[in-house]
Amino acid sequence: MQTIFTDERLLEGVNQCAEYPHIDPATLANRILELAAFGKTADGGVTRFVYTEEEKQAKNLFVSWIKEAGLEVREDGFGNLFAKYTGEDPDLPAVMTGSHLDSVPNGGYFDGPLGCVSSFMAIEALMKEGKRPKRSIEFVIFVNEEGSRFNNGIFGSQALMGEITKKELNTYRDKEGVSIAEAMKEQGYDPEIALAGKCEKSDIHAFLELHIEQGKQLELNNEKIGIVSGIAGPTWQSFTFLGETDHAGNTPMHLRKDTLCAAAEFMLEVEKLPRQINETAVATVGKIDVSPNGANVISGKTNIIVDVRDIDKESLVELNKRIVSRASEIAERRGIQVEHEELTKIDPVVVPESIQESIKASCERHQLAYRSLVSGAGHDAMIMGKYVPSAMVFVPSVNGKSHSPEEFTHLADCVDGVAVMKDVLWDLANE
Repeated sequence: MQTIFTDERLLEGVNQCAEYPHIDPATLANRILELAAFGKTADGGVTRFVYTEEEKQAKNLFVSWIKEAGLEVREDGFGNLFAKYTGEDPDLPAVMTGSHLDSVPNGGYFDGPLGCVSSFMAIEALMKEGKRPKRSIEFVIFVNEEGSRFNNGIFGSQALMGEITKKELNTYRDKEGVSIAEAMKEQGYDPEIALAGKCEKSDIHAFLELHIEQGKQLELNNEKIGIVSGIAGPTWQSFTFLGETDHAGNTPMHLRKDTLCAAAEFMLEVEKLPRQINETAVATVGKIDVSPNGANVISGKTNIIVDVRDIDKESLVELNKRIVSRASEIAERRGIQVEHEELTKIDPVVVPESIQESIKASCERHQLAYRSLVSGAGHDAMIMGKYVPSAMVFVPSVNGKSHSPEEFTHLADCVDGVAVMKDVLWDLANE
């Protein structure tokens, strides 16, 4: 049975939080709830897509908090928001920190917004203490991390680092047929100007992001902080099996060239292969398209998408090779053809040991139980990690739930996460 966590459940945790200087649990809770109001669904979830009125309202609310803190806000051509806490030497490369505000359809309150609120409140706490770091700390809210509207996630960080092309802005479209470029124009952004601007990696010293775990390991082991050691690189591969469409009743079994059966056999092989590589590798078939998709018709064409991930680049390459090889073997044995196309490829990111040690030191300082974790999900830190040293701090997810109204993290865990972020940002900004 689905459990929806109410606003009151979060606020009830105010008195259960540890006390940290200049980190107010009630403020954190209320900010999460205020953001959730924009795009709130009847199921108690949140639907907030990029370049929509709901996203605009959430960003405007955040801008008001930033200005109240005394920081100036700027926005790039794609809609990424920035605010800088200027350090003693503003010419040094800055430490960047933040997350995203967009959601999946009927998602939760915490995926993305908690990362934004946590980074911002960590900076606020440093400001209130009167602690000015050597380097500047730059807060960022990335647009379109989830990719729910246009099927192109981690867009904002890619845009920041100059990875987005004009073709992509005009190719990706939402279910109404609106392209990214058209949606940008509707919100007052100029795609041409946006494409002309990007951040130089030499301007960024490091990147740090807090996120809910989206898994159960921390909760099951009664641990408070996950120290991410690596972010798995995803590859998406398309396999299209081509056979012959025939009548289900009049075609003998030995004369069939059934692509759905070939795809089914292939999917079972995909399930087995990761365990032959290493314990961190995973492979998933979550999308299948059968043609002509009739109950009494042998399928002549079947397409499936295989999602493959690992934190080790060599293992990821090897696993993909074996998957492609299995598809070819099955097609040949069954007397059909298979077409293969690589749709997405992002290298895995290894988190520098030095930043992991900084997170560990903060946990020990505050007596927070922790563990090393691998992030199987993609995040903006995965893109940033291609260019600059990047790290992630995980906080527990109740029952491991995410991307649904059931998504919940206890307020005490959220507050602990802010305290750790504050320490690590200070360390990074004084390197």
